[in-house]
Amino acid sequence: MNLKKRSYANEHYSKDQIECATIPIMEKAKASKSVKEIPVELGFVEERTETWKLTSPYFPSKIGGKPAWLNLKDLPNPEVLKCSSCHEPTQFLLQIYAPLGAVATAHRSIFLFICTSKACYRDSTNTNKNIVAYRTQLEYVNDFYAPNPKDFDIELAKFGPQNFGVKLCRLCGVMSNNHCGACEKVNYCSKVHQKQDWSYRHSTECKKQDFKPEPPTAPSILTFNECEIVIDKEIIPKSSSKHQSDSEKLKEYEQLLAEGKAGSLGSDGSSSTKEMLEAASYKSDKVFNKFRKRVAYEPQQIIRYDRGGEPLWVSSEQILLSNDIPPCCLCKSPRIFEFQIMPQLLNHLGQEAIEGALDWGTIVVYTCGNDCKTSGEVEFTWQQDFKGNDKDEK
Repeated sequence: MNLKKRSYANEHYSKDQIECATIPIMEKAKASKSVKEIPVELGFVEERTETWKLTSPYFPSKIGGKPAWLNLKDLPNPEVLKCSSCHEPTQFLLQIYAPLGAVATAHRSIFLFICTSKACYRDSTNTNKNIVAYRTQLEYVNDFYAPNPKDFDIELAKFGPQNFGVKLCRLCGVMSNNHCGACEKVNYCSKVHQKQDWSYRHSTECKKQDFKPEPPTAPSILTFNECEIVIDKEIIPKSSSKHQSDSEKLKEYEQLLAEGKAGSLGSDGSSSTKEMLEAASYKSDKVFNKFRKRVAYEPQQIIRYDRGGEPLWVSSEQILLSNDIPPCCLCKSPRIFEFQIMPQLLNHLGQEAIEGALDWGTIVVYTCGNDCKTSGEVEFTWQQDFKGNDKDEK
């Protein structure tokens, strides 16, 4: 498959299309109930050796590293990005560049931050206490970016919040409120990160007169592996008329049950027998098997993007209904589903993430359906875990 980065530069949305995007989730679900599988846009990981191309001037979608802030002046207060469970700084996970085509949303990014504390994960099964989603957007003509950006230029990549007097945390790239009182050369978002950096390296380098900090975008001990997210359209395989549907397989299995013949299933090892057993499993855990079947089309997907659509849930437990989703804090419009993060992302974050506390079935992100104008707003997220996932055992 040739992966292609999503381009919005030449997209224009009609009034009807924009209004359609604001339909609440449950209403849209009714409209598409008769359609079994509608393709969505999928995100995949692609490694880049030139990570400077994942900086703010190039509007990236990416995982790891430090945030490539869209608005270079009005960054979120570090307090907003803290874990609501342990009240410590979260870690930047990923960002999606998703402009909508209207004047006010010519540039639009959503940032995800996550707490990596094991204790928080044990206490955050099927919840959102340890995740923060932050939406920001800019008009086509703004204070930071030219209407017709230049081609990739390593010098332009150095352009960022620091050009507007904003100081960034050396470890995580969030706006800083603290700095080293001795050398006054490095900044931190919190005392926690200042202590971590002091133990890691700064206690030594701070004493050197010729010490010069690394560029603001440089990775640190607190950043995940940095990779680009590329977008491609989901491909739904055409089902063959020669094969039984799940409902047909299930009907045949139930007939065998009624005749008392199901006990012999599995003894012959035939493909038809295996298919009927799979259909029986589908009945017992329909939601998870739907998830498994859909993901199998593109096993490497890390993002499913379908603004105004519906999430692909991993379990029948803790599925959100429309009245479970709070409205936008600014304009009070209903929030709608925008995208979800898949468990495959865990394989790309680095060994520390795999061996640590991070784990999820899916993380679902809901944003303002009206996409109200804002320099930055915290949106609603929900972490759903696989059925029977017991984090206390970790």
